[in-house]
Amino acid sequence: MQAIEAEAARLYLNARASDAPEDWHVAYDWIALDPAHGFAFAKAEAGWELSERLTELPAGRDDRPEPSANVPTEAVAWVEPNEGTKAHRLGRRDLLLGLAAAAAVAGITSTVALRLAGSVDHYRTALGETRTVRLADGSRVHLNTDSSIEVSLRDDIRSIKLLKGEAQFDVAHDAKRPFIVNADGTLVRAVGTMFNVRLRADVTELTVIEGIVAVRNGDSAVRRIESGRSAAVRSGSIAVTHLDPAKIKQRVAWQEGMVEFQGDTLAQAVEEFNRYRQTPLVIGDPAIASLRVGGAFRLDRSQDFVDALESGFGVRAVSGSDNSIILVSSDGS
Repeated sequence: MQAIEAEAARLYLNARASDAPEDWHVAYDWIALDPAHGFAFAKAEAGWELSERLTELPAGRDDRPEPSANVPTEAVAWVEPNEGTKAHRLGRRDLLLGLAAAAAVAGITSTVALRLAGSVDHYRTALGETRTVRLADGSRVHLNTDSSIEVSLRDDIRSIKLLKGEAQFDVAHDAKRPFIVNADGTLVRAVGTMFNVRLRADVTELTVIEGIVAVRNGDSAVRRIESGRSAAVRSGSIAVTHLDPAKIKQRVAWQEGMVEFQGDTLAQAVEEFNRYRQTPLVIGDPAIASLRVGGAFRLDRSQDFVDALESGFGVRAVSGSDNSIILVSSDGS
Protein backbone atom coordinates (compact mmCIF):
# COMPACT_ATOMS: atom_id res chain seq x y z
CA MET A 1 0.00 0.00 0.00
CA GLN A 2 2.89 2.34 0.72
CA ALA A 3 4.18 1.86 -2.83
CA ILE A 4 0.73 2.73 -4.23
CA GLU A 5 0.48 5.85 -2.08
CA ALA A 6 3.98 6.90 -3.10
CA GLU A 7 3.09 6.51 -6.78
CA ALA A 8 -0.17 8.41 -6.26
CA ALA A 9 1.72 11.27 -4.65
CA ARG A 10 4.27 11.29 -7.46
CA LEU A 11 1.63 11.37 -10.20
CA TYR A 12 -0.40 14.07 -8.47
CA LEU A 13 2.57 16.33 -7.78
CA ASN A 14 3.89 15.85 -11.31
CA ALA A 15 0.51 16.74 -12.87
CA ARG A 16 -0.05 19.65 -10.52
CA ALA A 17 3.43 21.06 -11.16
CA SER A 18 3.25 20.85 -14.96
CA ASP A 19 -0.51 21.46 -15.24
CA ALA A 20 -0.27 19.69 -18.60
CA PRO A 21 -3.31 17.76 -19.92
CA GLU A 22 -1.14 14.78 -20.83
CA ASP A 23 0.16 14.48 -17.25
CA TRP A 24 -3.37 14.61 -15.84
CA HIS A 25 -4.45 11.90 -18.31
CA VAL A 26 -1.53 9.70 -17.21
CA ALA A 27 -2.71 10.09 -13.64
CA TYR A 28 -6.34 9.33 -14.52
CA ASP A 29 -5.36 6.26 -16.52
CA TRP A 30 -3.42 4.97 -13.51
CA ILE A 31 -6.42 5.64 -11.26
CA ALA A 32 -8.64 3.56 -13.56
CA LEU A 33 -6.45 0.46 -13.14
CA ASP A 34 -7.46 -0.28 -9.55
CA PRO A 35 -9.91 1.14 -6.98
CA ALA A 36 -6.99 1.31 -4.55
CA HIS A 37 -5.30 3.74 -6.92
CA GLY A 38 -8.28 6.07 -6.77
CA PHE A 39 -8.29 5.91 -3.00
CA ALA A 40 -4.57 6.67 -2.78
CA PHE A 41 -4.77 9.49 -5.32
CA ALA A 42 -7.66 11.12 -3.46
CA LYS A 43 -5.62 10.94 -0.25
CA ALA A 44 -2.58 12.43 -1.98
CA GLU A 45 -4.53 15.34 -3.37
CA ALA A 46 -6.35 15.96 -0.11
CA GLY A 47 -3.00 16.31 1.59
CA TRP A 48 -2.32 19.33 -0.61
CA GLU A 49 -5.82 20.73 -0.54
CA LEU A 50 -6.80 23.47 1.86
CA SER A 51 -10.51 22.85 1.84
CA GLU A 52 -10.53 22.02 5.54
CA ARG A 53 -9.12 25.45 6.33
CA LEU A 54 -12.14 27.09 4.78
CA THR A 55 -14.22 25.84 7.69
CA GLU A 56 -11.79 27.45 10.13
CA LEU A 57 -12.83 30.92 9.03
CA PRO A 58 -16.58 31.27 9.52
CA ALA A 59 -18.03 34.44 8.05
CA GLY A 60 -18.02 37.32 10.49
CA ARG A 61 -15.05 36.15 12.59
CA ASP A 62 -11.91 38.22 12.59
CA ASP A 63 -9.21 39.46 14.91
CA ARG A 64 -9.82 42.99 13.67
CA PRO A 65 -12.72 45.40 14.27
CA GLU A 66 -15.79 44.86 12.13
CA PRO A 67 -16.09 47.03 9.00
CA SER A 68 -17.55 50.47 9.55
CA ALA A 69 -21.28 50.89 9.09
CA ASN A 70 -20.90 52.55 5.71
CA VAL A 71 -19.17 49.51 4.23
CA PRO A 72 -21.69 46.90 3.05
CA THR A 73 -21.03 43.42 4.38
CA GLU A 74 -21.24 42.00 0.88
CA ALA A 75 -18.09 43.95 -0.02
CA VAL A 76 -15.98 41.91 2.40
CA ALA A 77 -13.74 39.27 0.85
CA TRP A 78 -11.43 36.78 2.46
CA VAL A 79 -7.99 35.96 1.13
CA GLU A 80 -6.86 32.66 2.54
CA PRO A 81 -4.67 29.65 1.61
CA ASN A 82 -5.20 29.57 -2.46
CA GLU A 83 -9.98 31.01 -20.91
CA GLY A 84 -8.32 28.49 -22.39
CA THR A 85 -9.68 24.98 -22.21
CA LYS A 86 -12.34 23.56 -19.91
CA ALA A 87 -11.69 20.77 -17.45
CA HIS A 88 -11.01 17.30 -18.72
CA ARG A 89 -14.06 15.11 -18.07
CA LEU A 90 -13.39 11.42 -18.38
CA GLY A 91 -16.99 10.23 -18.27
CA ARG A 92 -16.00 6.90 -16.70
CA ARG A 93 -18.88 6.13 -14.36
CA ASP A 94 -17.17 3.25 -12.57
CA LEU A 95 -14.03 5.31 -11.99
CA LEU A 96 -16.06 8.25 -10.73
CA LEU A 97 -18.08 6.16 -8.29
CA GLY A 98 -15.00 4.36 -7.01
CA LEU A 99 -13.03 7.55 -6.46
CA ALA A 100 -15.95 9.40 -4.89
CA ALA A 101 -16.57 6.48 -2.54
CA ALA A 102 -12.90 6.32 -1.62
CA ALA A 103 -12.89 10.02 -0.83
CA ALA A 104 -16.01 9.62 1.29
CA VAL A 105 -14.55 6.67 3.21
CA ALA A 106 -11.38 8.65 3.85
CA GLY A 107 -13.42 11.61 5.08
CA ILE A 108 -11.70 14.00 2.68
CA THR A 109 -12.64 16.48 -0.01
CA SER A 110 -11.07 15.74 -3.38
CA THR A 111 -11.20 18.08 -6.35
CA VAL A 112 -10.23 15.09 -8.49
CA ALA A 113 -13.58 13.50 -7.60
CA LEU A 114 -15.28 16.81 -8.42
CA ARG A 115 -13.42 17.06 -11.71
CA LEU A 116 -14.43 13.57 -12.74
CA ALA A 117 -18.03 14.39 -11.82
CA GLY A 118 -17.87 17.34 -14.20
CA SER A 119 -18.14 19.87 -11.35
CA VAL A 120 -14.75 21.50 -11.89
CA ASP A 121 -13.85 23.56 -14.94
CA HIS A 122 -10.26 24.26 -15.86
CA TYR A 123 -9.27 27.43 -17.70
CA ARG A 124 -5.79 28.42 -18.83
CA THR A 125 -3.97 30.91 -21.02
CA ALA A 126 -0.90 30.38 -23.15
CA LEU A 127 2.27 32.43 -22.92
CA GLY A 128 1.45 35.93 -24.14
CA GLU A 129 -2.31 35.34 -24.04
CA THR A 130 -4.85 37.14 -21.84
CA ARG A 131 -8.56 36.46 -21.67
CA THR A 132 -11.74 36.93 -19.65
CA VAL A 133 -13.85 34.06 -18.33
CA ARG A 134 -17.47 34.77 -17.36
CA LEU A 135 -18.59 32.29 -14.73
CA ALA A 136 -22.10 30.90 -14.41
CA ASP A 137 -22.74 32.98 -11.25
CA GLY A 138 -22.04 36.22 -13.14
CA SER A 139 -18.53 36.70 -11.76
CA ARG A 140 -15.71 37.46 -14.19
CA VAL A 141 -12.15 36.18 -14.01
CA HIS A 142 -9.52 37.96 -16.08
CA LEU A 143 -6.54 35.68 -16.73
CA ASN A 144 -3.11 37.06 -17.50
CA THR A 145 -0.39 35.35 -19.52
CA ASP A 146 0.50 31.69 -18.80
CA SER A 147 -2.12 31.36 -16.06
CA SER A 148 -4.35 28.51 -14.95
CA ILE A 149 -7.38 28.18 -12.66
CA GLU A 150 -9.82 25.52 -11.53
CA VAL A 151 -13.42 26.57 -10.88
CA SER A 152 -16.03 24.69 -8.84
CA LEU A 153 -19.41 26.39 -8.38
CA ARG A 154 -21.60 24.61 -5.84
CA ASP A 155 -24.81 25.50 -4.05
CA ASP A 156 -22.99 26.48 -0.86
CA ILE A 157 -19.64 27.79 -2.07
CA ARG A 158 -17.82 29.09 -5.14
CA SER A 159 -14.32 27.68 -5.10
CA ILE A 160 -11.48 28.88 -7.32
CA LYS A 161 -7.92 27.58 -7.35
CA LEU A 162 -5.24 29.75 -8.96
CA LEU A 163 -2.74 27.13 -10.04
CA LYS A 164 -0.27 29.53 -11.61
CA GLY A 165 0.07 33.00 -13.03
CA GLU A 166 -2.19 35.95 -12.32
CA ALA A 167 -5.90 36.68 -12.30
CA GLN A 168 -8.27 39.49 -11.45
CA PHE A 169 -11.54 38.48 -9.83
CA ASP A 170 -14.67 40.61 -10.31
CA VAL A 171 -17.01 38.82 -7.92
CA ALA A 172 -20.78 38.80 -8.38
CA HIS A 173 -22.73 39.40 -5.16
CA ASP A 174 -24.13 36.25 -3.57
CA ALA A 175 -24.16 36.44 0.23
CA LYS A 176 -25.19 32.78 0.53
CA ARG A 177 -22.26 31.45 -1.49
CA PRO A 178 -18.82 32.68 -0.43
CA PHE A 179 -16.32 33.09 -3.24
CA ILE A 180 -13.11 31.29 -2.23
CA VAL A 181 -9.79 31.68 -4.05
CA ASN A 182 -6.93 29.35 -3.15
CA ALA A 183 -3.63 30.82 -4.33
CA ASP A 184 -0.78 28.57 -3.26
CA GLY A 185 -1.45 28.75 0.47
CA THR A 186 -3.23 32.09 0.51
CA LEU A 187 -7.00 31.79 0.82
CA VAL A 188 -9.35 34.41 -0.63
CA ARG A 189 -12.95 34.66 0.51
CA ALA A 190 -15.25 37.15 -1.18
CA VAL A 191 -18.95 37.89 -1.49
CA GLY A 192 -18.82 40.85 -3.86
CA THR A 193 -15.63 42.75 -4.56
CA MET A 194 -12.75 43.09 -7.06
CA PHE A 195 -9.15 42.10 -6.46
CA ASN A 196 -6.08 40.91 -8.34
CA VAL A 197 -3.89 37.96 -7.28
CA ARG A 198 -0.47 37.21 -8.73
CA LEU A 199 1.67 34.21 -7.88
CA ARG A 200 5.25 35.45 -7.88
CA ALA A 201 8.30 33.27 -7.33
CA ASP A 202 8.63 34.20 -3.65
CA VAL A 203 5.33 35.78 -2.59
CA THR A 204 1.65 35.90 -3.37
CA GLU A 205 0.76 39.47 -4.35
CA LEU A 206 -2.74 40.79 -3.71
CA THR A 207 -4.09 44.10 -5.01
CA VAL A 208 -7.52 45.23 -3.77
CA ILE A 209 -9.31 47.31 -6.39
CA GLU A 210 -12.81 47.59 -4.90
CA GLY A 211 -14.36 46.64 -1.57
CA ILE A 212 -12.54 44.96 1.29
CA VAL A 213 -10.67 41.66 1.45
CA ALA A 214 -9.48 39.70 4.45
CA VAL A 215 -6.18 37.87 4.17
CA ARG A 216 -4.97 34.74 5.86
CA ASN A 217 -2.04 32.46 5.17
CA GLY A 218 -1.22 29.38 7.21
CA ASP A 219 -1.57 30.20 10.89
CA SER A 220 -1.44 33.95 10.39
CA ALA A 221 -4.07 36.21 11.92
CA VAL A 222 -6.78 37.43 9.59
CA ARG A 223 -6.10 40.85 8.09
CA ARG A 224 -8.80 42.93 6.44
CA ILE A 225 -7.50 45.02 3.57
CA GLU A 226 -9.38 47.88 1.97
CA SER A 227 -9.35 48.99 -1.65
CA GLY A 228 -6.25 50.92 -2.61
CA ARG A 229 -3.99 48.62 -0.63
CA SER A 230 -1.81 45.67 -1.46
CA ALA A 231 -0.55 42.65 0.46
CA ALA A 232 2.56 40.54 -0.06
CA VAL A 233 1.92 37.15 1.55
CA ARG A 234 4.53 34.54 2.38
CA SER A 235 4.96 31.80 4.97
CA GLY A 236 2.31 33.12 7.33
CA SER A 237 3.43 36.75 7.07
CA ILE A 238 1.24 39.46 5.52
CA ALA A 239 2.85 42.78 4.58
CA VAL A 240 0.29 45.46 3.71
CA THR A 241 1.09 48.65 1.80
CA HIS A 242 -0.90 51.60 0.44
CA LEU A 243 -1.15 52.02 -3.33
CA ASP A 244 -2.00 55.29 -5.06
CA PRO A 245 -4.40 55.13 -8.04
CA ALA A 246 -1.53 55.32 -10.53
CA LYS A 247 0.13 52.28 -9.00
CA ILE A 248 -3.09 50.28 -9.09
CA LYS A 249 -3.55 51.27 -12.74
CA GLN A 250 -0.02 50.07 -13.42
CA ARG A 251 -0.67 46.68 -11.82
CA VAL A 252 -3.78 45.99 -13.88
CA ALA A 253 -2.65 47.60 -17.15
CA TRP A 254 -2.22 44.10 -18.61
CA GLN A 255 -6.00 43.86 -18.98
CA GLU A 256 -5.77 46.63 -21.57
CA GLY A 257 -2.91 44.88 -23.34
CA MET A 258 -0.39 47.29 -21.87
CA VAL A 259 2.53 47.29 -19.46
CA GLU A 260 3.45 50.46 -17.58
CA PHE A 261 6.67 51.45 -15.84
CA GLN A 262 7.02 54.29 -13.34
CA GLY A 263 10.65 54.48 -12.35
CA ASP A 264 11.04 50.70 -12.33
CA THR A 265 14.51 49.30 -12.78
CA LEU A 266 15.50 47.88 -16.14
CA ALA A 267 15.76 44.47 -14.48
CA GLN A 268 12.14 44.73 -13.32
CA ALA A 269 10.96 45.91 -16.73
CA VAL A 270 12.75 43.06 -18.52
CA GLU A 271 11.26 40.52 -16.11
CA GLU A 272 7.78 41.89 -16.80
CA PHE A 273 8.14 41.81 -20.59
CA ASN A 274 9.54 38.27 -20.47
CA ARG A 275 6.23 37.05 -19.05
CA TYR A 276 4.76 37.59 -22.52
CA ARG A 277 7.71 36.65 -24.79
CA GLN A 278 8.53 33.25 -26.24
CA THR A 279 12.23 34.20 -26.21
CA PRO A 280 13.68 36.46 -23.52
CA LEU A 281 15.13 39.89 -23.21
CA VAL A 282 18.46 39.39 -21.45
CA ILE A 283 20.50 41.94 -19.52
CA GLY A 284 24.03 41.24 -20.62
CA ASP A 285 25.65 44.04 -18.62
CA PRO A 286 24.94 44.18 -14.86
CA ALA A 287 25.84 47.88 -14.89
CA ILE A 288 22.57 48.76 -16.65
CA ALA A 289 20.27 46.54 -14.56
CA SER A 290 19.52 49.36 -12.11
CA LEU A 291 18.62 51.96 -14.76
CA ARG A 292 15.24 53.55 -14.03
CA VAL A 293 12.72 53.44 -16.86
CA GLY A 294 9.22 54.73 -17.46
CA GLY A 295 6.47 54.70 -20.05
CA ALA A 296 3.58 52.61 -21.34
CA PHE A 297 4.06 49.91 -23.98
CA ARG A 298 1.95 47.29 -25.68
CA LEU A 299 2.52 43.81 -24.32
CA ASP A 300 2.90 42.41 -27.83
CA ARG A 301 5.36 45.09 -28.95
CA SER A 302 8.39 44.69 -26.72
CA GLN A 303 10.52 45.91 -29.63
CA ASP A 304 9.09 49.40 -29.00
CA PHE A 305 10.52 49.17 -25.49
CA VAL A 306 13.91 48.07 -26.84
CA ASP A 307 13.91 50.94 -29.34
CA ALA A 308 13.20 53.40 -26.51
CA LEU A 309 16.12 52.01 -24.53
CA GLU A 310 18.46 52.45 -27.47
CA SER A 311 17.33 55.98 -28.25
CA GLY A 312 17.24 57.45 -24.76
CA PHE A 313 18.95 55.26 -22.18
CA GLY A 314 22.39 54.47 -23.57
CA VAL A 315 21.51 50.83 -24.14
CA ARG A 316 22.48 48.74 -27.15
CA ALA A 317 20.43 45.72 -28.23
CA VAL A 318 22.00 42.67 -29.86
CA SER A 319 19.63 40.18 -31.48
CA GLY A 320 20.21 36.47 -31.08
CA SER A 321 19.45 33.86 -33.73
CA ASP A 322 16.63 32.55 -31.51
CA ASN A 323 14.95 36.00 -31.45
CA SER A 324 16.24 36.72 -27.96
CA ILE A 325 17.63 40.21 -27.37
CA ILE A 326 20.73 40.91 -25.28
CA LEU A 327 20.86 44.39 -23.69
CA VAL A 328 24.26 45.93 -23.02
CA SER A 329 25.65 49.40 -22.43
CA SER A 330 26.25 51.38 -25.59
CA ASP A 331 29.52 52.58 -24.07
CA GLY A 332 31.02 49.24 -24.91
CA SER A 333 30.14 49.39 -28.61
